Amino acid sequence: MLETSPENVKLMVESWKIHNKNQFWVKKSNNIAKYLGELRAVLGSFNETENDFFQNFYINSSDGNIHSTKILELGEKYERAEFFFIDKILESNMTSHYYDFVFKNKIIAKKEIFQNASALSVENTLKGEDKSIISLYVFIENVAKNFNTTCADRTQRDEFKGKLVKFYDAIFKIFYTIGGEISLFYFDLVLHNQPLILVEFIKTAINATSFDEIELYLTDDGLLNFKIADNENFHRIEKNELYTIASAFAMLNETFPSFIYSAENAEILEQTFGEKISNFSDFQRLCDKFLSEFSPYPSDANSLMKYIYTGLFFDYIKNFKSEEIAKNTIFYGAVGSGKSKKIAEIIKSKKLSPDRFSYISLHRSYDYSDIIDGFVGSEFTNGEFKQICKKALSDPQNEYYLVIDNINCGKFDEIFGETIELLKKRYDQNEPFSMIRTKNSHIIDKFDEVKKAEFSVVVENGRSYFAVPKNLYILCATNGKNDGISPSSAKVFNWVKMGCNYSVIEDTLNEEKIKNSAACVAVCRNLNDFIAKDGRLGTEIGHGIFMKLVDFQSNSQITQDGLNSFFSEVLEPILECCYISKNSDTMANKQISAIKDIFKL
Repeated sequence: MLETSPENVKLMVESWKIHNKNQFWVKKSNNIAKYLGELRAVLGSFNETENDFFQNFYINSSDGNIHSTKILELGEKYERAEFFFIDKILESNMTSHYYDFVFKNKIIAKKEIFQNASALSVENTLKGEDKSIISLYVFIENVAKNFNTTCADRTQRDEFKGKLVKFYDAIFKIFYTIGGEISLFYFDLVLHNQPLILVEFIKTAINATSFDEIELYLTDDGLLNFKIADNENFHRIEKNELYTIASAFAMLNETFPSFIYSAENAEILEQTFGEKISNFSDFQRLCDKFLSEFSPYPSDANSLMKYIYTGLFFDYIKNFKSEEIAKNTIFYGAVGSGKSKKIAEIIKSKKLSPDRFSYISLHRSYDYSDIIDGFVGSEFTNGEFKQICKKALSDPQNEYYLVIDNINCGKFDEIFGETIELLKKRYDQNEPFSMIRTKNSHIIDKFDEVKKAEFSVVVENGRSYFAVPKNLYILCATNGKNDGISPSSAKVFNWVKMGCNYSVIEDTLNEEKIKNSAACVAVCRNLNDFIAKDGRLGTEIGHGIFMKLVDFQSNSQITQDGLNSFFSEVLEPILECCYISKNSDTMANKQISAIKDIFKL
């Protein structure tokens, strides 16, 4: 697993500053900022009358137990939920108040269920997400109905309901857009807390001037409800849950803004700085330190966007971390999909000295003596694999890497021979089957002791053995078919598929100010989809090939003429190499012609 040392983080920040220009990340960051702005606006729009109502409603509708589940009687346990699905009421609601509500269509979809019966509660009618969505609708309507009894002004009643809908809508959109663990907390938060408590909690996260104000929600007097406990009351919110939820709103806090808290994000900060995080104050302090030292955001980002982009960067780090490299790994897939580049990034991130990795690219002239050992002319030599095995075995505290490019171009099984058996049986001096006699071991046995040690990985009882040490990683890259690898050899490798990364194509085109970049990416995707559906055609085309489209622009656009030239000059030669060797010339030309026909704007 990749360590998030300061050096590695700096490398990833450089990569991230290219990726975060992609429209996916730009749109996501802008939406988080937009929805946070909408939430701040609706919080500020509640007037004195409405805030007084929240307080009185809390007092009048509670039973004195701050963690009582009585609030459920306003939502899932309300016994006349069908009332809010009467045609006139439902139509008026959807038109006037819920027109932009995220769950509008799902509410309308349950109309017939509640109109065909009476005295229905949501909990006895629906399950899962449907139950939560309709419970929220009933809850909002019940809160608004109670406000109506205290307010004679029809306009103000309508405005209040509109604010309620926007309030719950904005919270969902913030959580959903951020994603991850926080998106799972939404219904527990909004259905189990009085509007007064929820409004005050969010205001605290946004406006607090000390961490004690947020930590208060973890005490016995903390009013925030979450999941239902065994005693049929709500249990007090857990520390990590509170920190995660509070951090979403604390991005707006001018005193101590934070990006999203999670156990994984805390672990990254702890690993980066070598400090322990015990509370939200520790987390926020290291957030600030991370921002100041690494700046993983666009140069023109304002204060809020800095924290949003940094939170998204942590998602990027976690994806990077999840790519755990096995001792034996083959990266395979599309030509131009970045397999060799991926391996180079791994080697670079490890900060290896040149003597701790070996890079070879196979071709048909490679044989056993080049990889393992044998006579070259009259001289006996060690091959590349044996040499690095010997180095790694003599230096067990450090990692060593053998990088093999184009393994499909050599006869893998033949040139590695019997040593393949040891890739899963790494050397252990107490395990006799972790070393093997090779076809040349009997020759090496006859050498003097100095030469025997020179040409053996391990010498045991005067005999020569080959062994593969535990600290040696073997990373390979391959295109297309791998006829030289037998199933028994293939199974000892972890195969990592590398596909076409369309966001990289779009990034490249956007950097060159190509106006129709999205349309061009769609054309590339269509071509690969076509290839994928025709089993005769083989693998897709990678982003490394499509990025060359920038050379065929005209006035900051890629025209159909430009696509045609790109196909003829770049794609067609690749397709011919891939397909003509597998088919007759006539059949291959028909297939290539069919691909060209769909490569259109």
